[in-house]
Amino acid sequence: MKIRFLAQTILAGLLVTAAAQAQTVTVMGSTALGPIVKKAAEDYMKAHPGVQIAVSGGGSMTGLNQVTSGGCHIGISDVYATPEQDKAGVKNHNIVVQPFTLIAHPGVGVTNLTAQQAEQIFTGKIGNWQEVGGKNQKIVRVIRPESSGTRAVQKKTILHDQEFSKDVLIQDSTGAVVTSVATTPGAVSFVELEHLEKNKARITGIAYNGVVCSNESVKSGKYPVFSFGHAYTNPAKLGDPKVKQAVEGFLAYILSSGFQQNVLKAGYLPVDYVKSLKTKL
Repeated sequence: MKIRFLAQTILAGLLVTAAAQAQTVTVMGSTALGPIVKKAAEDYMKAHPGVQIAVSGGGSMTGLNQVTSGGCHIGISDVYATPEQDKAGVKNHNIVVQPFTLIAHPGVGVTNLTAQQAEQIFTGKIGNWQEVGGKNQKIVRVIRPESSGTRAVQKKTILHDQEFSKDVLIQDSTGAVVTSVATTPGAVSFVELEHLEKNKARITGIAYNGVVCSNESVKSGKYPVFSFGHAYTNPAKLGDPKVKQAVEGFLAYILSSGFQQNVLKAGYLPVDYVKSLKTKL
């Protein structure tokens, strides 16, 4: 018994020591990009037991602000850094191509919107699904907060830089958006394709100008609503060379050919596909 207890004590001590020596990489930002980055983190930690990668949300702008100030090691975002953040030393790594799609509650009776109809729904000019061929039902617009990169992409690509209607329901994460659309009659929103693929039993995808969002339609140039998924670092704020090495190793893994092929299964496109896209980012 003493020998067994001693062995257990030694093992526990080794585990504590290993945990203390592990390099922790903090990742913050886009909740839309979160699932694919968490998957990469799980894979990377299995192959590199000396590295711990903690991924949290907060939105694209939060990720950018935190990595700029040194509040995290990697900021993930759906949008580009501002000129001020560039001047502060943040470095961009494009990690995926992200297709985005309109989604709605299954009961709205609409599966396609023209570009003009989509724009007018979110700017408030259209307020009932009956106006676009659906049920006589009030439209409930569900969007992300101003800290969200998804919201920025939506404003640019769907609203063509116009302002959102004031009567919107704001949700803090992509998961909350999906739940809200799934449970709110008349609801409509905008998410990454991955989140539609995972929730087809709960929500309906809405084609844009007659084209359904898919990897194939984006790659062919037929579907124009997509953006880069970004991972930002601030080399001057990384400090410990071992942390810097862990950050660089993790980003190299995300951009490796093996993981980039896996992103296809998650509703993204490998970042190298942008070279052949007919619609430019």
